[in-house]
Amino acid sequence: MNSRSSSIILFGINIGLLGVIAYLVYVIRITPSHTPPAPAAAQPTIITNTQVAVRKINATNLLAAFGNHPLSWSAIESTNYVSYINNLRAFGCPEETIRDIIITDIAKVYGKRRADLVGKGRTDRFWLPSPDEGGDPELQRQLANLEEEQRAMVKDLLGVDFQTEIAKYWQDNQLVEQRMYGFLPQEKQQQLKTLSAHYEALQQEIYSKAKGELIPEDEEKLRSIEKAKEAEMARLLTPQEMEEYQLRNSPTAGTMRTQLAAFQPSEEEFRRIFRLQKTFDEQFNKAFDYTDDAQMAAQANAQQDARKALQEEMKKTLGEQRYAEYARAQDADYRTLENLTSRYELPKEAALNVYNMKQQAEQAKQQLEANPNLTSQQRREALAAIARQTEISLQQSLGPAYKTYQNKSGNWVNDLAVSQVPEPPSVIVRPVPVLPPIPPGFPTLVPLPPGSGFFPVVPPTGQ
Repeated sequence: MNSRSSSIILFGINIGLLGVIAYLVYVIRITPSHTPPAPAAAQPTIITNTQVAVRKINATNLLAAFGNHPLSWSAIESTNYVSYINNLRAFGCPEETIRDIIITDIAKVYGKRRADLVGKGRTDRFWLPSPDEGGDPELQRQLANLEEEQRAMVKDLLGVDFQTEIAKYWQDNQLVEQRMYGFLPQEKQQQLKTLSAHYEALQQEIYSKAKGELIPEDEEKLRSIEKAKEAEMARLLTPQEMEEYQLRNSPTAGTMRTQLAAFQPSEEEFRRIFRLQKTFDEQFNKAFDYTDDAQMAAQANAQQDARKALQEEMKKTLGEQRYAEYARAQDADYRTLENLTSRYELPKEAALNVYNMKQQAEQAKQQLEANPNLTSQQRREALAAIARQTEISLQQSLGPAYKTYQNKSGNWVNDLAVSQVPEPPSVIVRPVPVLPPIPPGFPTLVPLPPGSGFFPVVPPTGQ
């Protein structure tokens, strides 16, 4: 959730806070003489916007009228955030309520500043991309600076992280944060969030300039930023904490969670595969310069051997049976089958049956094409029979899901009937044409000496 929407959320929350504050004023009846002294000069002075949500309380408020006690909100509120916070504390306002009031106010201030940046001369040009959707790199940089400035202000004034406080109002966001950072002490969580926000801003700047077209130089810059981020994280976290963070947040782990969904690994299996895959990514995929053609050519040549070595290590780590299940889960066609059988509420075995059917049919095709004793005609007829029988079996296994599967991933069935063995060259014998006799008196073409460049018409004899 971004801070633009958070200001709306906090505004609504603030309405509930008004009643709490009004009640406290009614009970304690603070007067201006109790206002604490102004903060030291070293403390920041920040002017709020002129429309503060809490100013909606006035003497006509129902709670204020109750008991015939007028409110003196001016004794509490201040245009200086530090004084404002001190006044609220002296008033006896709970710390959580103070955080809600101040964060709401700051969110409104920065929400207006972002709106002013985004809306300059663009509010009515509906036919153009929104300027905050990546079309203006300079604007993206300014918006990122505002986000960082807002976060720093909340941290300085209240000692809390802005995004963490916002996440408290959304349970799903809290769960995400718990998953990402919950294994760390609170202090390191805050440091890591600040660090991540800094590097995300650097990455976003590159994406904004690219406008959807990343060139090799952009890829290299993004990779350099990721390396710098990991190096700084390694100085902040212990090796064990670093691995725990990467297991939850690294691109490698994110890709694995998607690819291994059908495999359903245990936690220990996920950790083992992650260590192998992470090592592969760092030593192979990340070891080449995208801007160097020679290095990219070397990577392409080494890729097949490197992946083969990785798969061998996977097999040793998982064992034969689990590795076979792992390899099957990497097949995009099998994942499609899993999704389709679930969508059509077919038995769980249907996906595996079809996948095995595909393996057997393709193996049978390979054996036929490797048989040197078959003629081309015999091979074509045998392959066509395999394709027909496979199609019938698929229809029986998938039922109503067959047509959908055929449109998504069923091209391999048609490919079964197409032989990859080249046909022997056929010798075409063409008859030598017999030219008709030249009629009497028909003009003939007589070549001139070389270099003349044309053939004159010689008139018939006797003219």
